[in-house]
Amino acid sequence: MENKPTDKKMTGNEAVNSKNGRVSLVGAGCGGPELITLKGLQCLRQCDTVLYDSLAAQELLELVPAGCEKINVGKRYNGKAMPQEEINALLLEKAGEGKYVVRLKGGDPYVFGRGGEEMLVLREKGIPCEEVPGITSAIAAPAAAGIPVTHRQCSRMVTILTASAINSEGNKEALTQVDYKALAQLQGTLVVLMGMHHLKGLAAKLMEAGKDPQTPAAVIMEGATRRQRSIRATLGTIAKAATEAGLKPPAVIVIGEVAALELLPQTAPFLSGELQGLRIGVTGTEGFSGRLAAALREKGAWVTDCSFLKAVPTEERLPDFAEYDWLCFTSPNGVTHFFDKLRKEKRDLRTLMGMRIAVIGPGTGKKLEEYGFYPDVCPDTFDAEHLGITLAGKTAPCERILLCRAEKGSPALTERLSQAGRDFTDFALYSLRIDPEKRAAAVRMAAETDYLLFGSASGVETFFEGLREEEVLLPERIKLACIGERCAARLKEMELQNRTAGDTLVAEEFTIEGLVRCVLEAEAGGRYL
Repeated sequence: MENKPTDKKMTGNEAVNSKNGRVSLVGAGCGGPELITLKGLQCLRQCDTVLYDSLAAQELLELVPAGCEKINVGKRYNGKAMPQEEINALLLEKAGEGKYVVRLKGGDPYVFGRGGEEMLVLREKGIPCEEVPGITSAIAAPAAAGIPVTHRQCSRMVTILTASAINSEGNKEALTQVDYKALAQLQGTLVVLMGMHHLKGLAAKLMEAGKDPQTPAAVIMEGATRRQRSIRATLGTIAKAATEAGLKPPAVIVIGEVAALELLPQTAPFLSGELQGLRIGVTGTEGFSGRLAAALREKGAWVTDCSFLKAVPTEERLPDFAEYDWLCFTSPNGVTHFFDKLRKEKRDLRTLMGMRIAVIGPGTGKKLEEYGFYPDVCPDTFDAEHLGITLAGKTAPCERILLCRAEKGSPALTERLSQAGRDFTDFALYSLRIDPEKRAAAVRMAAETDYLLFGSASGVETFFEGLREEEVLLPERIKLACIGERCAARLKEMELQNRTAGDTLVAEEFTIEGLVRCVLEAEAGGRYL
């Protein structure tokens, strides 16, 4: 669940009762989610609370356990970063509640990430803590542009510098004051972070200190992402070239002979596949969009996370299973939330003995198998209506059914069960809530995609509502694809209200694999609605 940052602060002399609380300062790596370490992933998959900043890949937040508390400390609603003192207090507070906290940072926590400050605060209060290194943008961004920061023929050392520092009055960022004469005399590579606002002044300082204006230089914006852009020039012309190219932060500046190199692979392995180079936006809940994104990346697509629906687990206790004969799940999300709730309520798996289980489709069945259970019933057509028809046909009038799904699940399921005279309880495991800030960003990013994929009718509605609120028009070139006939019908309705052009596709098989296949067929000349 997404929480607002707390206003509670801890003073320097307060003791912290950590109970079993602990903290991992985790480097998320640079750019996309693929550059996090295996240990970093392990931490995310176990944490109770994650405090993340704006430079960490948002897809990583989909990997935390269901019900994990997510707190954005990179921004507040006024757009400013949370002060470091408040972040420190928040780490102490959450660890003091006995939680396992992950502080997720872009790049590496110890490379201009203020991880050292956070570690000292935690150690002073006796909180068990560790640092998990990440791949810093100082190395990854140049590499993504084909620039090795060291190269035997021209650079045997690398110096990393931040160009931004708080001025003497402590109220405004200014160019870092260092020994520029010493920097100018270095023979290796100079990598500058947080320097775009000071690029012109930085270049001037280095040249004044004796650095050759003809020294190769480069700027890499949003390195290791599909939005990456880079330019090469000389130290004397780099500031003008960056301005003319419209490059903006976040960006990495490289100064030295290596900046003239362009060692890009002939075929980038992370872009190989049938969908190589396509920009595809995925919508839906975190869990759905994460699984869909992974399947698309395997085919070589550039994936943009356009999800903004948060699954918030209910506080209500699960019913007594002894009163029911059947369990019914309508999504992998529902399965995850169900077993997570079992664990939190300390309900023994043996309480499910004798119950039969129905699922809406193979994706939900596969998630169920991860917990050691196998479905008894799955319809041939993977939607709520056909699940209702199939389940009604497999159950006796005297049997009771427990539906475990989202709060506003499709009424088609309950309508079919009611028509058949079946006895059921529709238990809301979780509710879907819109993250307004994330939706606003999602609809803007969607305009840059080639395909936009939807997994539910409700997702279609809330996305198009976001388009209206942000006054964004989708370009006609974008192809829209959806999963299931109901989703397709709602998509057509919303299209008529918001735009009249553009191709719309529907997956013949209502699964993530079916949706990916739908895009593959479209690229190969497949059918449209």
